[in-house]
Amino acid sequence: MKALVWHGDRRLDFEDVPDPEPGAGEVVLDVELAGICGSDLHGYRGHPGPRVPPLVLGHEVVGSVDGERYTVYPLVACGECERCRAGEDNLCASWRLIGMHRPGVFAEAVAVPRRSLVPVPEALDTRRAVLAEPLACCVGALAPHAVGEGTRVAVFGAGPLGLLTTFLAARAGARVKVVDRLAERVETARRLGATDFDEPAHVAVDAAGFEQTWREAIEAVEAGGSVVVMGLGDAEGEFPMALVVRRAIRLRGQFAYSRADFARAIDILGEGDLDLRWLSDARLADGAQAFANLVERPAEFAKVLLTP
Repeated sequence: MKALVWHGDRRLDFEDVPDPEPGAGEVVLDVELAGICGSDLHGYRGHPGPRVPPLVLGHEVVGSVDGERYTVYPLVACGECERCRAGEDNLCASWRLIGMHRPGVFAEAVAVPRRSLVPVPEALDTRRAVLAEPLACCVGALAPHAVGEGTRVAVFGAGPLGLLTTFLAARAGARVKVVDRLAERVETARRLGATDFDEPAHVAVDAAGFEQTWREAIEAVEAGGSVVVMGLGDAEGEFPMALVVRRAIRLRGQFAYSRADFARAIDILGEGDLDLRWLSDARLADGAQAFANLVERPAEFAKVLLTP
């Protein structure tokens, strides 16, 4: 079969690879559509983390097994620990991610655990369904904070996670201010419900994850406010701990999503009110150029969906 294989740094080749061989409890998913996540760009930019080339990247997908459509909960956990039994596979001590620790979805087919399959409702369009994974991240980020009418939310970074967080908060009735260095992305956020406000935020979401945005998010909230960091732009950096302590700011890291968050994301997408005009499409065979566009032309390309 054909796949887009990452060979380190910015080298991505569309090439022949062996067909996937499912292990015990696994099935082969025929890929219909796959989304490029910001985390997929880490290795491409030269920050691979645990990714070891050659590797097929990608974990946002819609595909089919025996003629039925599914998206995939891409965290592969033990399934037996207390966290997994509670549906919090993202907090399992032994989690692994499809497209990071094992071959991913930028291919014609991929082997996945059967328990990772999440049925796609018949009425849900594939281009919406493929956003279930990134939207679930944003559901998880906002869920503990009772965001609704009267809440002021500041979002730092208007990439896909920032845009989807804006959409969620605005549809819940919050006022949302978005900060990004690219005016084009801020304008997209406005189409998804962003406005402006001058008061301190109740909640700030750092969807970029750089030292600068950590600081900006902390400075943006009121005393006693909450900051959620889900971006991973910088792995380490200096941190204004004194400001957090003296202003009694609640700081929380958000990694991925629970299974309930994922299910909620699919329900929200099924309501059909998410504007999709900020998405771009490309063939998997042109995936190398799609990655380059996301890195080199971010004002034009916010998120790219790949079709095998």
